[in-house]
Amino acid sequence: PADETLTLDLPDRLLDQEFGQGRVVRFEDVDFPAALAHEPTRRFLRDTGLPEDGFLFQLDTDVPLPTLAEYYEDERPGEYTAAELPDGSDHLIRLGHLIEDNSLVVDGSTGAVLNWSEPEATLHALNTDVSTLAFTLWLLHREKAIDGTLSHELTTEAYDQLATTMTQTLSTVDPTGSAPAADWHYWTELFQDEAGGVL
Repeated sequence: PADETLTLDLPDRLLDQEFGQGRVVRFEDVDFPAALAHEPTRRFLRDTGLPEDGFLFQLDTDVPLPTLAEYYEDERPGEYTAAELPDGSDHLIRLGHLIEDNSLVVDGSTGAVLNWSEPEATLHALNTDVSTLAFTLWLLHREKAIDGTLSHELTTEAYDQLATTMTQTLSTVDPTGSAPAADWHYWTELFQDEAGGVL
């Protein structure tokens, strides 16, 4: 069945080589809530893992991983009522946070990776699954490493070209952001924000 595999079959140790030994967190089965029923996602988080600090993403290393509902109930009581959280928040597992008050969550049933925007109280598609999320974080880290070797600021033209290249590369591997239903996409918006200087 299609849901038995993830989009990408990443090389073993790709993340370890990029982020450094000991900076990639692998989870154990006891860390997963019952709501995380999608086996390929469980396997990826257990065997491959995710970087603890992905530049724009900070992994939650407090285990076990909470559902979005549990996270607000236990960590930030009173901030959101159950009615203000998205439908199915008891099946959305919080993996960590993105910049600007965005939570990165995975749908425990399908393995889809989503962005929960706190300021807007909205849920948007982020990546197809954890394999394409890992690739995105790898791509961003690669770009930062290359950028670190350059001694000059990017010109507007160069920035636009880099943003376009990053967006095209990501959409080739993971079409989530360029899908017709994607009226707004976190990574695409981030890449195109020259003033924010993410790239």
